[in-house]
Amino acid sequence: MPLLHRKAFIRQKPPADLRPDEEVFLCKITHEIFRSYDEFFERTILCNSLVWSCALTGRAGLTYLEAVESERRAKQSLQSFPPSLVVPLLHLAALSRRCRLTELCEDVYAFVKDRFFPGETVDVTGRNGARHVCEILQVHSPHSSANGAPTANGHAKPADGDAIVISDSDDESKAFQSPTAQISSRKKKKPLSPSVFKYTVRMMKDEHSETFTVKANQISRRKTSVSRERLKLLFKQHCEPQNGTIVLKPSSAMKYRLSEQTFSQFFPDEPPLFPFSPPSKGGGRGSPGQAGSSLLKAAEKLKLLQQREEMAAAAQDRARLKKEKEEAQEAKRREREDRERLKEEQRRRFEEEKQRRREEKERRKLEKEREREKLKEEKKKYAERLKLWNKPREDMECEDLKDLPSPVPVRTRLPAELFGEALMVLEFLRAFGEVFDLKDEFPDGVSLEVLEEALVGSDPEGPLCELLFFFLSAIFQALDEEQEDVAKDQAEDLSEALDDDSDATQSALSAVASLAAAWPQLHQGCSLKQLDLDSCTLSEILRLHILASGADCYHGNAKFRYQKQGGFTLMDDPCVELRLAEPALLKRLTSTAVYDLTPGEKLRILQALLGKLLTLASSRDLIEDCVEEQRAARQELREIRAEQHRREREEAAHR
Repeated sequence: MPLLHRKAFIRQKPPADLRPDEEVFLCKITHEIFRSYDEFFERTILCNSLVWSCALTGRAGLTYLEAVESERRAKQSLQSFPPSLVVPLLHLAALSRRCRLTELCEDVYAFVKDRFFPGETVDVTGRNGARHVCEILQVHSPHSSANGAPTANGHAKPADGDAIVISDSDDESKAFQSPTAQISSRKKKKPLSPSVFKYTVRMMKDEHSETFTVKANQISRRKTSVSRERLKLLFKQHCEPQNGTIVLKPSSAMKYRLSEQTFSQFFPDEPPLFPFSPPSKGGGRGSPGQAGSSLLKAAEKLKLLQQREEMAAAAQDRARLKKEKEEAQEAKRREREDRERLKEEQRRRFEEEKQRRREEKERRKLEKEREREKLKEEKKKYAERLKLWNKPREDMECEDLKDLPSPVPVRTRLPAELFGEALMVLEFLRAFGEVFDLKDEFPDGVSLEVLEEALVGSDPEGPLCELLFFFLSAIFQALDEEQEDVAKDQAEDLSEALDDDSDATQSALSAVASLAAAWPQLHQGCSLKQLDLDSCTLSEILRLHILASGADCYHGNAKFRYQKQGGFTLMDDPCVELRLAEPALLKRLTSTAVYDLTPGEKLRILQALLGKLLTLASSRDLIEDCVEEQRAARQELREIRAEQHRREREEAAHR
C-alpha cells in the first residue's frame, strides 16, 4: 500500500448505515465511496497530488497511481530475483559493517560482480565465440580450503569462525550484528582474485548434457540479474538499522536458516573483509573496554556454537550419505528388474504381434477367395438374368409391374435459379470424387443437404471450408504432377504458333497473374502451394490462386499444353474468366471471408475451381479413358448382340 506523507495510508471504510439504494460517489483510484461530493473531490485531488511514496523502494514525490505502479514493479523485481543468489547475498550482507544502505550495496556488488555461485544461470562463451546459457554446478578453488581440507564439488568444509549464528537472545543477536563481531575473521587470508576460480557448468537447453569446466573470464552474468538497484531493493526487505549499523532482520535469518550455513558452502574462498563504517555520534553507549570484552565473549560463544553445529552436521551428513547409498543400490536393483521385465514384455508383444499378423494374412486370403467365388456366382446369375431379360415380351406380361410413384417436390434452401448449377457441382463431385480423393474430406460423400449448407451457411468450420480444401488441394497436387511432365526443351514453332502474349489483354492478364504468383514467395518465403491451408487462411489463398491463374501459360510449356490440354491458352482458364467477369467479387475477398459471401458468389467460385480441374491434363486423360472404355464396351455389346442374333437364326433354321 502506498505511503501518504511517508505514513501508512488506510482506506476509508464504507459507512455502517449505508443503504442498498443510496447514491454515493465512487473513487475508482482507491476504491472508496463517499456520501458528499466535497469528500470525494478532496480524495481525488489528494490521489493526484505528489505527496505519495512507494513503500518498497522509498521513492517519494509520486501520485497514488504512480506509487502503486512502483510497488508493483518492485514486487515483480523481487519475485524474479534469482533464488540461488538470495542466500549468498544475505551472507555477504551479514558480513558488512556499514551504516548506510548504499555503501552496503556497493560492497556486496563489488564482491559478487566477478564471482558466481552454484545454481546460478549465466552465459558461457565458448572457444568459437558462441554464447550458451548454462547452470553453474560447482566452483573450484585453485588450492585447498582454509582448514586444509581439499575443495570438493565446489564446497569446502566450513572452518571455525565462518558460520553466521542468529540467536533469539539479545546478547547473541548483538554479537552477531555488531561491527566488531568478526574479530575471528580478521585472521583469515585475503580473498583470492576472482579470475583464478574455475566453474563446472551444464547447458540449460539439455538437462542430460555433459558437464564441463570453464574459466572465470568465459562466464558473464546478465546485467539485469544483479544490479545495485536490485540489491538495494532486496536489502531493504531483509535488513534494518540497529545501533547505527545496517544488519539483517532476525526473521530473514530464520527464514533462510543462515545460522546453519557458512559462506564456504556457496563459494570456496575466505569470506570478504568489508570496510568498517563507524556509526554517527551518540549511536552507541558504554565504554570501549566493556564493548570489546563483550564482543570477545560473544565471538567465543559463537565459535563454540559453530563447532557444536559442525559436529551435528557431520553426523547428519554421514547418516544421509549412508541412506543415499542404500537408496541408490535399491534403485539400481529396481531399475535392473524393470529392464528385464520390460524386455520380456516386449518379446511377448512381438510374438503376439507376429502371430496376429500371420492370422490376419490367412484371414484376408480366405476372404479374397470367398469374394472371388461370390463374384463369379453373381456374374453367372447376372448373365442368366440378363439373357432372360433381353428376351422380347409384352409390357403387360411383366410380373413386376408397379404404379408410378407420386412425384415428390424438391425442397431446398437454394434459390430456384441456382438449383441447376448446384446439381452440376454435385454431379462433378460424384463423378470425379474418387479420382481426387473426395473421401479424405467427406468420408460419407457430399449430398444435396451438405451442398446447401455450404452455400447458405457461414460457418468457418462448415462444409464450405471442406469443399474449398478439396478443390484447392486437388488443383495444387495436379499442377505439381503436370509440372513434372513438362519437357525442358520445347519446339520454337509451337511456341510461335501458340503465342499467348501476342494480344495486349492476354499480356496484361499474364503479367498480373505472374505478379500474384510471385507475391507469396516474396512476402511469405514460399510458394502459394506450400502455404498452410486452414479455415483462417482459406479466403486469402483462394483469392491469390484466382489472381495467379494463367501464370503457368508461358512459352516453355506450350508443347505440353498443345499435346495434353488441347491447345489450352490463358483465356481458357475458368479462374481467369471469373476474374474478368466478377472483379467486384475478388475485391470483396480482400476484406471479406469467403464464408460471408452470397450463395450465388460461392457457387460461382466453386464452378471456377471445378472448371479449373476439368482443364487439367489428368482430368482430360481420365475423360478420354472413360470414352475409350465406353466405345470398347459398345463395340463388345454390338458383337455380342450380333453373335446372339446369328445363333438365333441358326437355331430357327434348324427348326
